[in-house]
Amino acid sequence: MFTETNPPLTGAADCPDPQHSRRPESVSGSGYPKFRNDHGVPEISIGVRELKCIGMSPPQDHPHVYINMGEADTIHCPYCATRFRFDPRLTPLDADPPDSFFAVDANPGQGGSWTSPSGISPRSRSAV
Repeated sequence: MFTETNPPLTGAADCPDPQHSRRPESVSGSGYPKFRNDHGVPEISIGVRELKCIGMSPPQDHPHVYINMGEADTIHCPYCATRFRFDPRLTPLDADPPDSFFAVDANPGQGGSWTSPSGISPRSRSAV
């Protein structure tokens, strides 16, 4: 038989640590920031413990896999073996290397161009 010992949480005021329960909203709207490893670096430092790894930028991406570090400082992606390291000095939308954060341009009429936070798309990068 199940016996409840604590009253249920009914709202944000009941949450013991509201900051802890918030997760950053990704630019793509999936609820978790997405990171990529276009340069094939062995490790990416990030400012979150919950993320989605996409491998490389589309169309060479692998399935977008949810990764939760829990209390660990590092974790590997099961698809591409990229090691993600939590760095509390980084914001949820920062990464090292910087272009590892993956953002989707919110212009659906523009063919879904993929951009980094710096605004450089893979198409324009090749022309530079």
